[in-house]
Amino acid sequence: MESRHLPLITVITVSYNSAGTIEKTISSVTEQTYKNIEFIVLDGNSTDGTADILNRYRDEIDVLRIEPDRGIYDAMNKGINLSSGEWICFMNSNDYFYNERVIEDIFTGETNADIIYGYCIDPDTGESVKPLSLDLFWKRIPLNHQSAFVKAVYHRGRPYELKYTISSIYDFLYYWYDKGLKFKYIDIPVAVYDMKGLSFYSFAWLWDYVRISMKYSKGKEIRVFFRFIYLFFVRIYINLFLKRR
Repeated sequence: MESRHLPLITVITVSYNSAGTIEKTISSVTEQTYKNIEFIVLDGNSTDGTADILNRYRDEIDVLRIEPDRGIYDAMNKGINLSSGEWICFMNSNDYFYNERVIEDIFTGETNADIIYGYCIDPDTGESVKPLSLDLFWKRIPLNHQSAFVKAVYHRGRPYELKYTISSIYDFLYYWYDKGLKFKYIDIPVAVYDMKGLSFYSFAWLWDYVRISMKYSKGKEIRVFFRFIYLFFVRIYINLFLKRR
């Protein structure tokens, strides 16, 4: 396989205090059989030894920045600005590629799309986490971004919104879905994704959700509003009763 005939894929990893997981993420990128990869790592000045680990792998990382940031989306935007690939995938420091052939399996086939995505594996259960129908964007993000490769031109043309503390990825993908970009699903496991970090239905997520979904869910505004009210009271019930047990 001659890499000069294949698109350059940028993999961006954002980390902070990830000493226990970062090496697995790094290895999953550097061991890919696809040879035309640009690997960018941005660490937000970790204090747990993550930076020491990253410095040991400096020769295997194309761009390494260890510096303060204003949160994960600020760091992700920095990574986009540093990138030179035709496609971008974010594989952050608690997650890793499913196997060493993932990128090759995707990019030696047809890539006639703007966003290509597969599915994730839950590391605790080993179960497949399949994406939902894209028609359900108005309810929540239907795919995990760790399983997605996005043409870089769309990342560079519209950075992540820092005003959304939790759901800027939802805003980014919903924006481009609303604009008519072509999403292509490939039925393969792409990433092992730590589901414990999910923030769905927290109050912060709900506030982001209603603002984002209202922007793009034309004709569904009333449904979005009542879904928000329903989930708001579900969150109150969880906080008041279930967490006390």
